[in-house]
Amino acid sequence: MITFIILSAIPSLIKTTTLLKPQNLYHINTEIEFFARDLTNDLIAIRSGTTHTKANGKYLLFSNGEKEISYELKNDKIIKKIQGRGNITMLNNVKAINFKILKFNTIKIMLKIFEEGYVIEKEIYL
Repeated sequence: MITFIILSAIPSLIKTTTLLKPQNLYHINTEIEFFARDLTNDLIAIRSGTTHTKANGKYLLFSNGEKEISYELKNDKIIKKIQGRGNITMLNNVKAINFKILKFNTIKIMLKIFEEGYVIEKEIYL
């Protein structure tokens, strides 16, 4: 009798877990938002004077003469460095990124993140 009850509950458990699986990907959107917020805060802090911004596909560098901050893709991670030092991981499982500077110093970021069998593509404008 106990075995029958357990076996009858298994299909509903499997169905519930497959319905909840896409909801696990929402944490990726939260991480991307935190990444964008951190990058925006760095840009605001550094744009107090004359700013030099360089973007080369997988690499973004901005400086104001006193401080230099860079973001780059290394080993499927976006790494932040300050003054050429540090190794701060901003995002994981990043398969592709493209930093591009548009008109009026607008930065376009194209992200492709692979998470649990799904590919998430995002465009961020700063």
